[in-house]
Amino acid sequence: QNVMSNLGLYQKQSSGWGQSKACQNIIRSNVMFNLPRAAINFNDGLGGGNLVDRNVIFNTCRESGDHGPINSWDRMPFLTNTNGFGPSFQPLPTHTTQNLILANYGASQGFDNDDGSSYYATHGNVFYSADGFKMDYGGHDS
Repeated sequence: QNVMSNLGLYQKQSSGWGQSKACQNIIRSNVMFNLPRAAINFNDGLGGGNLVDRNVIFNTCRESGDHGPINSWDRMPFLTNTNGFGPSFQPLPTHTTQNLILANYGASQGFDNDDGSSYYATHGNVFYSADGFKMDYGGHDS
């Protein structure tokens, strides 16, 4: 349970939560606002199995655009053992649920699955002022 605000004074591409080469994380019960970019950014889909729930996110993308308060990229597969059945290139799904997300300022979508992002299950959220979802470049189950 964290409050993340007014980030990005020196690092303009910063997010409240930035994840790279990590998996099976829980991002829960945070308040994220007044951010220059997305509040949550998944840099890759390594292993998946993340849970994003019960967060309040608003006033994001104040210095950027063409994405949403939650943004994901996924440009290449990773061989992991997160499924419990042996090595696989298929990650576990990342669930985004029970969040309140306001896509104001420069944000355009509620959740931007960009650059082939795959295996994201987005359900049970409240989105306000969002143009829906974006899914670019052939992602799977986004």
